[in-house]
Amino acid sequence: MFQKKTIIIGLILSLVFIIMFFREYLYTYRMMLENFVPYDFYQNQVLYFATLKDEYKLTLPSAVRLLPIFFYFALYKISPCLKLTKIDQNLSQEYICATNAVAIGNYLLLILILVIFLIYQIKILKRPRDEAILSLILCYAVIKYLDHFTIDRFVVFYLILILFFLNNFKISIILILFSFLVSEKIFFITGILFFLRFFSYDNKKKYLLLFISSIFACIFYLLLIEFGKNYFDFFEFDFDILQMFKMFYNKSAISGSLLPLLVALSPYFFWNDEINTNFRNQRIEFLVPLSLVIFGFLGGVENTARYVTHSFPIWLPILTNRLNQIIRLIK
Repeated sequence: MFQKKTIIIGLILSLVFIIMFFREYLYTYRMMLENFVPYDFYQNQVLYFATLKDEYKLTLPSAVRLLPIFFYFALYKISPCLKLTKIDQNLSQEYICATNAVAIGNYLLLILILVIFLIYQIKILKRPRDEAILSLILCYAVIKYLDHFTIDRFVVFYLILILFFLNNFKISIILILFSFLVSEKIFFITGILFFLRFFSYDNKKKYLLLFISSIFACIFYLLLIEFGKNYFDFFEFDFDILQMFKMFYNKSAISGSLLPLLVALSPYFFWNDEINTNFRNQRIEFLVPLSLVIFGFLGGVENTARYVTHSFPIWLPILTNRLNQIIRLIK
């Protein structure tokens, strides 16, 4: 699949991004240690698996998002623990190093997302290089809506891998089946996406099997949650439909939910013949980002932008194509 030239370009870009975004890693690391904003302490779950001490346990479902946690756990074991100045001296060395591992993991995931998304645009979607580069810039901007203290970037990276390997049926099936070990958002997104493509694409058998794989991943996830109840408490969600209406009148909710949702839906609003040629039969897929509003009922309207952003590998290439058309008209 990869030509030698593609691999070399990917490695060069990775090196450039490692240098460019190093300070972002340092900022993330310090903000996590200082609890600058509320977030789920996945470093505690890393320490739980390292020490088996109950004091570090997270609640379900966060506690069983195993692939991201073990990714951070591996970094905790092998990566150097960078010391920062002027931090709380009461923090244990174990906690500091586990936090460092999560910060490094999110730093590496940012780089992987940017590089693989660019290659995905050029090699899989066959988009022109100028459009792919524009998409890369937008990708970095959109990623800012994701939480960079937890597992959001891992989820998006995993979703891009699924889309990247859609032409390799065995790999895509395996990735979808194991998505229950990452996050419920993945098989939720793939389930809706492949259900829609079953009706709109010619290769119905392929997308039916991909949809069924998403259903199996959901079943595995529910079994994992049931098993996890033997070891972890369950986080009590407050399902409040009325709070979602805040996105239409509350300033914070408008900027943090309604506007990002409109950005995600905009390429489908402004559909035209050129987009239809490049992304045939995909107009109905506006239902994917729209459906992620459901998670806002559970996680709060302020987090809706985060949830919608998880689906950007699906709609951002279309948005970029539309913006590229506008740029050409201006020229």
